[in-house]
Amino acid sequence: MMLAGLLGGCDALFTGEKVARFPLKAEPAGGFATVTLTLGPDMNPVALNLQAEYAANASEAGKWNAYRATLTRAGAPVASGDFRVNNTSDPLSPSTQVFSRTMLVVDVRDVGDYELKIDAAAPVAVTIDKPQLELRRNIRRDATTK
Repeated sequence: MMLAGLLGGCDALFTGEKVARFPLKAEPAGGFATVTLTLGPDMNPVALNLQAEYAANASEAGKWNAYRATLTRAGAPVASGDFRVNNTSDPLSPSTQVFSRTMLVVDVRDVGDYELKIDAAAPVAVTIDKPQLELRRNIRRDATTK
């Protein structure tokens, strides 16, 4: 039961179908450049996940980055949400840690091109390497994403 409760919040990371991964380009202000995605109602619910790595760096251990992800269509906001990336390293951690975070779970109404922008919501404290956007379709909703 406890394991099911812990994994319940991961539906956006593991259920549905992985459509694609897109490399993200870091911006000087700490966020990532805009990515254009073609989405449609047949994909609902859609999960937009950040996958990346960070080093087990003692000076960054226990720190985090705060971000805001915003999905727009034709300049109009569709969805937005805040998320954090924590550096959970400790002296026994492997040299590189891989992580995944769900940024947004959305239902889109129309087929078309949507733009995802990820901005830093606070000064960056953790160095993120190899950032990618993972797009998943037809995910199962859990209690946290309803």
